[in-house]
Amino acid sequence: MRLKDKVCVITGGGSGMGATAAILFAKEGAKIVVADVAEDAGAQTLQTIKGQGGHAIFVRADVTRESDCKNIMNEGVKAFGGLDVLYNNAGIFPRARALDIDLAEWDEVLRVNLTGTFVTARAVAARMKDLGRGAIVNTASGRALAGAANGAHYSASKGGIIALTKSLALDWAGYGIRVNCVIPGLTDTAQPRVEMGDNELYAAGARIPMGRIGRPEDIAAVVAFLLSDDAGYMTGQSVAANGGAIMTP
Repeated sequence: MRLKDKVCVITGGGSGMGATAAILFAKEGAKIVVADVAEDAGAQTLQTIKGQGGHAIFVRADVTRESDCKNIMNEGVKAFGGLDVLYNNAGIFPRARALDIDLAEWDEVLRVNLTGTFVTARAVAARMKDLGRGAIVNTASGRALAGAANGAHYSASKGGIIALTKSLALDWAGYGIRVNCVIPGLTDTAQPRVEMGDNELYAAGARIPMGRIGRPEDIAAVVAFLLSDDAGYMTGQSVAANGGAIMTP
């Protein structure tokens, strides 16, 4: 098991790719700190992990609040005696045309997606620095590479995460902390189903070279690799998991 006995923080761990990753990582032997602003969703992930014999705690946290992010770290250390890896997954994706985006909404998307990623990573890295090791995976999006109609704020925030990942990797390599980024393509989670509906979603999947949209498990497996010692010589990298979609016209 690649993550055996590693203490793993997952933000946005209550639903979607975060919840899937939390459950998978627990099966890989990790001790999970599920962090989410949604208490009911986080409690459900926690119940699933414990029901399968895994070890986990839930910490309610708003990733835009530095005090909450420090509390995630403190609660993880208190429960499991340490903190080894972070999957920075929390994010939001409201839709709006660029001419119609209210600046308050623009600020909120960047605050949650980009600033939240930085604040959480920095809080966790403070602990990892003392240990002389650690691994962090941030979550970008294919829309950082291709742009997003009706989502300029989202694509800008996710493009920022790719740049942030490289900068943190350079800053923290000397502390033994690796920082990488996963770039999911279209993935079968609640958001695209609400936006597109089943028929449009699967039509989009048919246009992907591998013939389907991604599953949350596809993304979780890539993240597990990047957090594991198998990726011990990788840092500052952005790994796309999109079935080849970025190559389509």
